[in-house]
Amino acid sequence: MKTLLLLAILLLSHSAINAAPLPVIARQSLVLNVPRGGKAAAATTNASSATKPASTAIIEGLKNTLASGLAAACSKTLLAPFDTIKTVQQDVKGGTSLKLMEAARKVMARPGGIFNLYAGLGVSVLGAMPSVGLYFGVYSYCKRTIGPTFVKRFGSEREDGKEQFCSDRAWQTFSIALSAAIGNTVASFSRVPYEVVKQSLQTGQYPSTANALSTMWKQGGMRSFFPLGSVSIQMVRDIPYAVFTLLSYEYIKENWVLKKSVDDPNNRWLRDMIAGATAGGIGSYLTNPFDVIKTRLQTTDIAGAALYGGSISKCAMSVLEEGGAAAFLRGSVPRLLHKVPANGFFFVFYEFFKRALNSE
Repeated sequence: MKTLLLLAILLLSHSAINAAPLPVIARQSLVLNVPRGGKAAAATTNASSATKPASTAIIEGLKNTLASGLAAACSKTLLAPFDTIKTVQQDVKGGTSLKLMEAARKVMARPGGIFNLYAGLGVSVLGAMPSVGLYFGVYSYCKRTIGPTFVKRFGSEREDGKEQFCSDRAWQTFSIALSAAIGNTVASFSRVPYEVVKQSLQTGQYPSTANALSTMWKQGGMRSFFPLGSVSIQMVRDIPYAVFTLLSYEYIKENWVLKKSVDDPNNRWLRDMIAGATAGGIGSYLTNPFDVIKTRLQTTDIAGAALYGGSISKCAMSVLEEGGAAAFLRGSVPRLLHKVPANGFFFVFYEFFKRALNSE
């Protein structure tokens, strides 16, 4: 937490400095790019300008790390009950299934009542902040470096005189998808332990976070927090989810949010929410089958780990045999009820914190 506060102070200071108006002379020298001191100074200026995009990408990546981490904490707290109900629905074994209210009543029937809907919230928030921060930080950095690189080497700015491979818009779309995949690949490894603990608490396996951590450690050590197949299924679910969600969000933002906000800047927050909610709904529904498998693999305790042996395909076949293709849509309603508003709130907070940090 101290590290996050220090990072916030440093980035806000950097933003304040950048936001301050430059003197007229300084602005003119930057625009004209006329160095003093002849060729030596010119060479120094060119070298400095060459490193500027890389340093800017790093700074923007750090700003996005902080903004997304804070946004994740806010949205997770608001919508934790839907995430708990979704997990309980997906954890039901056999041919039976629980409806939304049935799952909610099952959760609240435990000792603790309605507060059980917030089971695992502390673990979820503490785990999500660095994980989401890392994800969006890497995504922002990659998007700022990969896109221009593709355009320069294969797009309209290529210097070898050859015809461009495809349009700059296509390269931009590809760079968003690739950046989302890279960011989520990095973040998936840090996301698994808190997902395992959170879902174990949501399904009622342990009465408290402390009990879950101590019991899991005694039963299987570090392996308890990384069940067989958990990292691979986390990536199988999260990478497509990230690609679908961010492609949708960036498209809606560019073609609707930013254009409408020119004439009506006061309602920018509402458009950010609609764009985020729509993108989150698309990504969530398309990847729900992977989420069902992930929940099964990550909520199986050490004693029953041999049930699937960490095999994604074996788990998938088991789900299919239990309830057919419809079984892969278990929990889709509460997942959408959680993910749609969660993404709406997340992107509102995310864009707010980005503007507060003077991030582009």
